[in-house]
Amino acid sequence: MTRSESQSAPARIVVSRSGLITLLLGAVWLLNLADLLLTRRVLWLGFASESNRVMGYFLRQGSTTAVVFKIGVVTLGVLLLWRLRSRRSVVFAAVLLAAVFAAVVTYQVLWLFSL
Repeated sequence: MTRSESQSAPARIVVSRSGLITLLLGAVWLLNLADLLLTRRVLWLGFASESNRVMGYFLRQGSTTAVVFKIGVVTLGVLLLWRLRSRRSVVFAAVLLAAVFAAVVTYQVLWLFSL
């Protein structure tokens, strides 16, 4: 391969399976935090109500209780998936969870900007 051929070749980013799972689970955790913050914001503004009964209960108990519950549950889930990362289904689960949280956060951001 000549120098000009190597310069025109597209760059490839290679991510290990473990690295991909780490990125996806990190995204799930951060998107969960964004979901929590956005939900608290629209509830504080009085423009929405919590439709999830479980989170509604914890939000009525106080912000600290809701934060501990929501962050705790997702953290435990992320740690469980990380522990099971050798299984093929974990990549699928991590992609699915990241996509769902991304959709929820995108919806919330778009809804908040439409006010």
